[in-house]
Amino acid sequence: MKYSYITVLILVISLISCNQDDNQILKPALNQAITVYENDHFEDDYILITPMRQDTTYLIDRTGKLQQSWSNEGDEVLMAYLMKDGSVLRSIFTNADNGINIPGKTGKLQIIDKNNALVWEWHLDNSTQALHHDIALLPNGNILASVWEVIDFNMCVEAGRDPNKLFDNRLVIDKVIEIQPVGNNQANIIWEWSLWDHIIQDFDVNRSNYGDIADHPELFDVNLGAGGENYTHVNSLNYITEFDQIIINSRTLNEFFIIDHSTSTEEARTSLGGTYGKGGDILFRWGNPVNFKTGNSNDRKITGQHDASFFKSNGQFENFLVFDNLDNVEYSTVKAINVNISEIGNYPNVLDIGNIPSNVSWEYSSNSILSKLTSGCQRLRNGNILITSTAGNIIREVTMDKRVVWEYDFNQESTDEQDFKMYSNGFKTRSLSINYSGIQSLNLEN
Repeated sequence: MKYSYITVLILVISLISCNQDDNQILKPALNQAITVYENDHFEDDYILITPMRQDTTYLIDRTGKLQQSWSNEGDEVLMAYLMKDGSVLRSIFTNADNGINIPGKTGKLQIIDKNNALVWEWHLDNSTQALHHDIALLPNGNILASVWEVIDFNMCVEAGRDPNKLFDNRLVIDKVIEIQPVGNNQANIIWEWSLWDHIIQDFDVNRSNYGDIADHPELFDVNLGAGGENYTHVNSLNYITEFDQIIINSRTLNEFFIIDHSTSTEEARTSLGGTYGKGGDILFRWGNPVNFKTGNSNDRKITGQHDASFFKSNGQFENFLVFDNLDNVEYSTVKAINVNISEIGNYPNVLDIGNIPSNVSWEYSSNSILSKLTSGCQRLRNGNILITSTAGNIIREVTMDKRVVWEYDFNQESTDEQDFKMYSNGFKTRSLSINYSGIQSLNLEN
């Protein structure tokens, strides 16, 4: 079969046009802050970003294009989460001097709906209690929140705290509350867990809570910490839906621990009750067995860390992840830990052993993610890790073979006036599947 010159020319032009179309699909127009983009190695999702102490929360796609924003003028936001109806739940700095002035204190929660209307706001910020750091969404629509509570000098001494380790004649201890938002900016506190109900000490035999700390890893040594009144400094909460458990991360204790959320508030004050029969005692802890006098400083595996989280692995991935801020003076490290958990959520017994497992199963270190404060990490559905480095001012996705496949660099200068521009990444960011109901409710064009 013979082709005319014109026919051949048409075929060539068509092929070139098709290739150009394919390239446009594979390499769409990118925000100039996107410095790495390998779209065959990351999922079709959206990224929720809240620049720290700014008033706006942003939702972008993987090209860096703005899809939605939520804002309340003048607010300074620490963290935000997308709710099922397209609203965002945000933790807000009140900046009020009410007696608890520790870095990370927020004091206020708010919900902004998908139409950018402020629909609910609630304060807990006074001389004895204050909201701080992180929040978590529960499947029932309620909210888990971190709270600091003041314990006065006399109560601390009676509980067995060494008076020489009391700063400002008090302790500010951590607790977790479950909040049910109601109308008129009100909230019902329907569940509560307090660290103070689960302490032990070996300092004074004549005081309360005396016992052998090494025999009780399910309790907190009340004499830990020598650097300030807030000796546990919890900085993140994550909820394990599969087991109805809560992961609580303590920056100053250099460990994360798990508690049972299935208890009643009354049971949470004790060592009995709940699905696992241990009340509010620690179900599992990892990172620093020195805290319960098993092991030594060489056994500490994380330091000053943030954002301990769980991912149901089904044997495919490690199941715990944490951003180890102070792993080294030159770099931070994201660490994965593969814990042998039963199908119903029972953990190994750390008594006399310490860290189980003794080492991490995967880690990613880089000086470009070095961040002494804040930051976070998230296991994605494809097994990749989304990393937020606050000091590095980047969001980076890496594969399990440590290949960078996507990156948003907030340090990049944009010369295109049409480019959407953010100047910082915030406390931590979250990937949201296109199938998540909160995304679906936004009716995005893309």
